[in-house]
This record gives sequence, structure tokens and C-alpha cells, in this order.
Amino acid sequence: MNGSGRLEHPSGAVYEGEFKDNMFHGLGTYSFPNGAKYIGNFNENKLEGEGEFIDTQGLEWSGTFHYTAAPGLKLKLEM
Repeated sequence: MNGSGRLEHPSGAVYEGEFKDNMFHGLGTYSFPNGAKYIGNFNENKLEGEGEFIDTQGLEWSGTFHYTAAPGLKLKLEM
């Protein structure tokens, strides 16, 4: 897969965004089966760079992601 598209996994996970050589690569949105969501950059199937994570409670976190690590995420507060 190359270019933009949508991939639905039997687990309920959904990826919408850019693909390169059959991998999530570029800007995209990954919706987890539990309802959490990541919106941002991917590099060879890994969360990489600036992005936003919406947890299962609907709280929005933003910051820099490096695969499974995201030190220094900031909670977005609505006032």
C-alpha cells in the first residue's frame, strides 16, 4: 500500500492516513479498539513526532511521541 487510505483491523482498530511500502507512514489517525485515538505523524508503523492522543475518558493530550514513549505530554484543558 502506498498513498492515502483506510485500513480496518478485525480487532476494531482503524487507521486512516498515509501509507508507504505497506506501513503507516506520514500523517494519520489510529483509532484503538478501546476508543482511544492518536492523531499525528507515523514513521514505519510507529508513532513518531508531534501528535495528539485522546484517551478512553476523552481527555486530549498533545506532545512529541517516540514509538511507545511520549515524555512531557501536555493535557489540553478546555476553559
